[in-house]
Order: sequence, then C-alpha cells, then structure tokens
Amino acid sequence: MNERDTYETPSGPLGITPIHHATFVMEWNAETIYCDPIGGAARFAAFPAPTLVILTHHHGDHLDLETLDAVMSEATHIIAPRIVFDQLPEDLAARTTLMANGQTIEWHGITIRAVAMYNTTPDRQKYHEKGVGNGYLFDFAGTVVYLASDTEPTPEMDDLGKIDVAFFPMNLPYTMTPDQVVTCIEKTAPRYVYPFHYRFPFDEPGNEPSDLTALIPEGSRTEIVERNWY
Repeated sequence: MNERDTYETPSGPLGITPIHHATFVMEWNAETIYCDPIGGAARFAAFPAPTLVILTHHHGDHLDLETLDAVMSEATHIIAPRIVFDQLPEDLAARTTLMANGQTIEWHGITIRAVAMYNTTPDRQKYHEKGVGNGYLFDFAGTVVYLASDTEPTPEMDDLGKIDVAFFPMNLPYTMTPDQVVTCIEKTAPRYVYPFHYRFPFDEPGNEPSDLTALIPEGSRTEIVERNWY
C-alpha cells in the first residue's frame, strides 16, 4: 500500500493515502472516503469499506463500475455529477447525491462543494467540457482539501478561499503541464500539493512529481508532496 499522510484538523487527524493515478482515500472521524476508485477491490483491501465515494466524471480512469460495485457496502453513499449519475445502475443511483458545479452540501460534518473542472486550451477542450465534471472542496472542520480533478487553470480557482491540501493533475494532452500547475498553485495558495494523474496511459513515461518540485521557488509556503502513484 502507498504511504499514508496525516494532517491535523481541529476535529482530529485526516489521513490521505494515494492509491493509483487519480484514486486516493481520505479517513477522518470514522469516515472513509474513496475518491474515483478504479482498478479492482484488492487495491482497497487495507481500508474499511467506504462510507462515501466521490466521483468526478465519466472517463474510464475515474469511473470503474465494476470496482465501484465491489467496494460498496450497505452503508456507502455516493456523490457524483449528472454525467456519472446517468451511467449508474439503479441500485447505486438510489444511493447517490447528484451535485453540479457550484453546489454545496453538508455530509456527516464535512462541507462538500462541487467546483468546475475543464480544459481551457482550445485544442484540449474536447477532453473536459465546462459544466460536465466536478472537482470538489472538502472542509474538514476548517481544514480544506481541494480535489481539482481533470482541469487546467480556470477563473473559478481565484475564488475558492483557503486551501490546505490540493490535488492537481499533470499530463498532456488531457490536463496540465507542470507550468500550468504552478499557475494553479499561484491562484489557490495551498499549503501542500499532490501532483497526480501524471501518466496516461499508466505504463508510459510522462511528467513526474519532481518536475513540479523543481519549479517551486525556494521559500514558497507550498510544499509539493511527491508520492509514487504508479
């Protein structure tokens, strides 16, 4: 299993464990949150069944219905955008809260806000259109995690407020260059940044987390958290 990082919040520790590509697990106050679980149930054998599954969009490296069905328990709830909701089987759709860009909900003491994620470069807009998928902000009693999902720098990032931990994708042509991730960091000023989604296909070389670290100026308040996602 990949390394688990722990961040202190006003209401107890938040555990974050990278799993693979764009998949990670957050654990906080007896809640276990799987984000875009793919790749089979065995990847999650070391974790409790999720109390919540977060789904960002419909692409196969984020939505895996077989894995989703395998990790669900009777107590698991799902949050998803419309494009995902429409692909869920009836039994899973019945346990899903539909969220669109800009909407906010409270879930078991966690404030969750859906944020726009999309490509802005003209020849990449075909990959992720505005309003289709969701990034998410999670507020754990004042400690805020930003799952940007598949996006480039957007105007919406200018107004997200305080962010403690952020996840930014880093591969072409589908998401961003390391330089664009730096722009996202400048817009959002997170304390910690996880570069993820940096190889696709998974077995081909691409950017590495160290490529982003090399661009961060000495003395920056932002720390790049380099983890092996593959």
